Amino acid sequence: MSNISGNNVREAINKYMLADGMDPVIDLEKSHGVWLVDSRDGREYLDLFSMFASMPVGYNHPYVLENKKRFTSAALNKPTNSDVYSVEMAEFVNTMGRVAQPNYLPYAFYVEGGALGVENALKTAFDWKVRKNIDSGNGEKGSKVIHFKECFHGRTGYTMSLTDSPDPRKTMYYPQFDWPRIDNPKIHYPLDDKSLQNVINLENQAIDQIKSSLHDNPNDIASLIIEPIQGEGGDNHFRCEFFKELRSLANENDFLLIYDEVQTGVGITGEMWAHQLFTTKYFDCECESADTRPDIISFGKKTQVCGIFAGDRLDEVEGHVFKESSRLNSTWGGNLV
Repeated sequence: MSNISGNNVREAINKYMLADGMDPVIDLEKSHGVWLVDSRDGREYLDLFSMFASMPVGYNHPYVLENKKRFTSAALNKPTNSDVYSVEMAEFVNTMGRVAQPNYLPYAFYVEGGALGVENALKTAFDWKVRKNIDSGNGEKGSKVIHFKECFHGRTGYTMSLTDSPDPRKTMYYPQFDWPRIDNPKIHYPLDDKSLQNVINLENQAIDQIKSSLHDNPNDIASLIIEPIQGEGGDNHFRCEFFKELRSLANENDFLLIYDEVQTGVGITGEMWAHQLFTTKYFDCECESADTRPDIISFGKKTQVCGIFAGDRLDEVEGHVFKESSRLNSTWGGNLV
């Protein structure tokens, strides 16, 4: 048994790694619902943090506790789900397909880590674009990604070339690709006539920048990635008309439209995925759901497993990553727990 108590947790961790986390020491057994219990003194805190928006049903939900035996074998054994299948994995994939996976995004890939979900969305787009260029006689081009200021897409390989965090420590001194970064036409509230005209002007400016990037990088833009709502960048919202324009640009210029739904997905906006809000059902606009649909979404956090869903636009090329074995893979292929 461990002789570590809540009062010496920080000391024990700091002996071997940087212990600069938040002050409370969570009691994993006593925390409940939206309340985080501090194991040092039993104090309860209303958790508006929810572990970086990754808690789907709070702490120790009664239904989860009632079914905790189902987690035992999954927790004790961690198979390489990409290559060794199980009934538990089949049940999970079936449930995700039935509950969370849109019918217009029929391809799925699972991995551990939201940034790795984004990475594999980019790899899917790179593969697709290069194959398109080869088929068209344009050579092996298709290595750049259009993205937006104040975005956050992760802190790994490719994603560090995208992330524009207000905290420079997250990306500084790490090698990055020089990919096109676009001004983000975020809404300023209240959205009165003056504010509306301002955001329309910003949208037009952003669209002009995208078109310039396409002109300056012929046949080399594989994708455009955007968060439906920018989180770390400042809770930045965009008009559905802007997403409609992005959809049109993707169709007209042969790049894939990626929505990073790692933070905005799984019901937090009232729909399973935030991009499903961009319709006349929710906004005074002329957008129908098909007008704003992505080619790929990345997901994570509240799903408790990460990955991507992708659409049938990939079928415009032969042998894309969902058809050719091992183009996308990882050791665990997500996790059963």
